[in-house]
Amino acid sequence: MDHAIDSKASPAGFHTGIVALAHTGAAILLLSLFAAADSWYILTGLAVAALLSVITGAFVGLAVSTLIHEWFHFIGARVVRGRYHRVRKIRLFAFDWDFKANSRAQFLAMSYAGTLGSIIAIMLLLAVIPADAPGRIALLAATFGGLAFAGAIEWPVLARVHAGGEPLAELSRITLRILLASAAIGLLVLLTVASLLHA
Repeated sequence: MDHAIDSKASPAGFHTGIVALAHTGAAILLLSLFAAADSWYILTGLAVAALLSVITGAFVGLAVSTLIHEWFHFIGARVVRGRYHRVRKIRLFAFDWDFKANSRAQFLAMSYAGTLGSIIAIMLLLAVIPADAPGRIALLAATFGGLAFAGAIEWPVLARVHAGGEPLAELSRITLRILLASAAIGLLVLLTVASLLHA
């Protein structure tokens, strides 16, 4: 059963399968770019190649783990039979949550599923990518940074919803200052994990 709500007020948008295909293609492209940068460094040992592989690795690690995080939000939404709208543009989010049609418990389950996705992304990438080159370390560390960034944004919201707050109202309290502080936390975690992996 497709849970997307189709109406004149809420156009059908892209089928979730199309969004999944686009996100999968983007992930493959990004991983391919990282593989090229990583191979350049491994083959040449050049400092510029190391720098490019680190920058690419950090970006790809964050992007891929974030995509997994978002798809686990979707899995959570489906598990609790949540109502959602299809997205009208291909973007990071796989769906638009319907705050009016879902309960607080459904919102919490959908939200926690995203955290689970980040943890699984970390475990998966740690299992397949060795921390034996600068770019690879950056990629792996970025997955931890992504979890910290998302958690710094989402977990306070979840705590307030647990305390009785309404999901949409609590999400609306997220400001640019909170986003920047969360990004700083994510960067600090990334650098800390990179240092530990490099040791």
